[in-house]
Amino acid sequence: MRNPFETGKLLTGAFCCALAVIFFAGSRPAAAYEDILTTEEMQGTLEKTRLSEVFEQYLATVQIFDPERATRLGIHSADSYLTQRTPERVAKQLEALRNLRVKLLQVNKSAMYPEFRLDHKVLDHILEVDIYELENLGLLARRPQYYLEPAFLIFQMMSKDYEDYNLRAANALARLKQVPVILEQAERNLARPPELWTRQAMKQSLDCINYISDFVAIFRAYSKYDPLLKTQVDDAIEQAKAAFARYAAFLEKDILPVSDGDLSVGSAFYRFYLERLHSLDIAPGASYSHARKAFKTSLKELEKEAVTVDALLAREKGWKGVLEKLPKEHPAEGEVLKAFQDEMDRAYQHFDEHKVVEFPRQRLLIKRMPNFMASVLPYVYYAPAFALDDTRVSELFMLLPPDTASQANREKTLASGYNYAQVELLTAYSIMPGIHLRNFEASSNRSRIRRVSRQPVVANGWACYAELLAEEMGFYSSYWSRFLRCYTRFLRSARAYADTALHTRKWKPEEAAQFFQEKLFMNRTQAYDEVLKLSLAPTDGFSFVYGLDRILEMRRYYERTEAKYFDLRKFHTMFLKMGEIPIEDIAEEVKRQKREDKNIF
Repeated sequence: MRNPFETGKLLTGAFCCALAVIFFAGSRPAAAYEDILTTEEMQGTLEKTRLSEVFEQYLATVQIFDPERATRLGIHSADSYLTQRTPERVAKQLEALRNLRVKLLQVNKSAMYPEFRLDHKVLDHILEVDIYELENLGLLARRPQYYLEPAFLIFQMMSKDYEDYNLRAANALARLKQVPVILEQAERNLARPPELWTRQAMKQSLDCINYISDFVAIFRAYSKYDPLLKTQVDDAIEQAKAAFARYAAFLEKDILPVSDGDLSVGSAFYRFYLERLHSLDIAPGASYSHARKAFKTSLKELEKEAVTVDALLAREKGWKGVLEKLPKEHPAEGEVLKAFQDEMDRAYQHFDEHKVVEFPRQRLLIKRMPNFMASVLPYVYYAPAFALDDTRVSELFMLLPPDTASQANREKTLASGYNYAQVELLTAYSIMPGIHLRNFEASSNRSRIRRVSRQPVVANGWACYAELLAEEMGFYSSYWSRFLRCYTRFLRSARAYADTALHTRKWKPEEAAQFFQEKLFMNRTQAYDEVLKLSLAPTDGFSFVYGLDRILEMRRYYERTEAKYFDLRKFHTMFLKMGEIPIEDIAEEVKRQKREDKNIF
C-alpha cells in the first residue's frame, strides 16, 4: 500500500485519465470508479484526522496531570510544575484516559493506510498500559522511589539544550522549590512497600543529601549576575536538602518496620505486559521456558569461549577463573570520558567503512553522571533526547568514583568497569551501532505516536544485537572483548530467567538472590541489587534476551530466503526506521515493504 502523499499524486493522474476517457469515449464507468475511490480516500483521511485529535488530547492530558512525564516527552508548557502525588490526581487522570480510549476505539482504523492502522494500535496500547499501571502499580503507596524522581529530571532540564537556557533554569528552579511538597505527600501516601524498595529509597535519599549541592554548579550561569537569583537557588537547595533528610528519617522510622510488600507482580500482571506492552503472543510460562533455555545456551557459549581464551585455566577454575584474569588496564580517571569519545569516533569510522548501518546524524554528549543518581542508574547510562523535541541531543553518563573515595576503591572501580575491553563493548552497546544509533533512526520516523511509544523488546534487543554485530564486523581489537560479550549475554540471560521466575512466583526473592550467588558468583549485596532491579521493571529482564533472539531470527530468515540478494544494511535500516512499534509488527512491516519493493521492481 502506498503512502497518502504518493496516493494524492496517483489520484490526480487517475482523474486526468478519467477525463480523457470521458472526452474520447463518453464512458461513464470510469467517472463512477473515480467517485468511489475519492470517497474511500476521504474516509481514510477523516479517520486519520480523528486519530491525530485523540493523540493530541492524550498529550494534553499528560501535560495537565503528569507534567514531569510531559517534559520527558518533549512537551514543555508545564515545565515549571511537578506531578502531584495525590489520589485525587490519579483518579482524575484515570477518568480522562478511559474517556480517551473510548474515543480512540470509535475511530474506524480499517479505512486507514497500514502505517496509520499500526499507529492506532500503538496508541491504543499506550492508553491501555497507562490505565492498567495507574490502577495496579500502586505508585503512591508502594514506590518510595517515585517521590525522588524530580531530582534527576531537574538535572536533565539543565543539562539538555532543548530551549533557551534562562527559561529552562527558571523552570528547573521552580520545580526545585516544590520538592519539599512532593516529599510531604509521600508521608501521607506510603504504606507497606517491599523492604528492598524502601532500603533503596533510603540510600537514594542519602545520596541526594550528600550531592544536592552539585546543583549549585548547574545553576551558576543563571544566577551569577543576579544576587537575588543566587539567594533563591541557595535557599531552594538547602530546603530540598532538609526535605530529603526528613524523608530518609521517615522511611527508616515509619516505613521500614512495615515494609512487607510483595516484590512479585504475579502471572496476570506479567501476562498483561507481555501481551499489551510488548504485543507478544507468549504466555508467562512460555517466557519462563524461553529464558531458562537461553540461560543454558549462553552458559555453554561462555564456557566454550573461556576455553578458547585460556584452556588450562578454564579447565581448572571454569569461566569465573578466566573472567578474573581479565586485563585491568584502563584510562586514567580524568581520561575516561575522552576514551569513550575516541572510541565513539572510531566506531563511527569503522561502521561507515563496513556499510552495514547508517550514520547517526544526532549529537551525543558524554558526561559525568551526577552522584545522587548512583544508586538508581547503571554506571553507564544513555539518556535519549526528549521524544518530541526538535533539538535532539542525547547524553551518555559515566559514573566515576566520588572525590571522597579512597585510592584503592577508585582503582577497583576503574579496573572493573572501564578496562579497555569493557570500553569497546560499552561503546558498541550504548553508542554505535547500539542504543544511540537506534534512537536516532527511530526518532526520524514522522509518526509522533511512535516517537512517544516505548518498546523495551526492540530497544534492549537491538542493544544486545549491536554487541554481536560489532564482533562480526571486526570492531573489537581484543579477544577479551568477545569473551566479555559472551559473559554479558550470560548475565542477561540469567536476569531474564530470574525475571520470569520471580514475577510468576516460581521463585521467592530469596531464591532469586541465591541463584545469582550460586550461578554467577555474586556476593549477597550484588545478588539482591539484581533482584531489586528486576522487581522494579517486570518483563524488562526478559526483553533483552527475547529481543535479541527475535532480531537474529528475522535476519537469518532473510539471509536464507534472499541468499545473494540479501542486503544487511538495508535490513538494518528498514528495521530501525519503523520507530517505536512492537517487534512482531516490525517483522510484518518489513515483510510488507519487501513485497512492495519486489512488486515495484
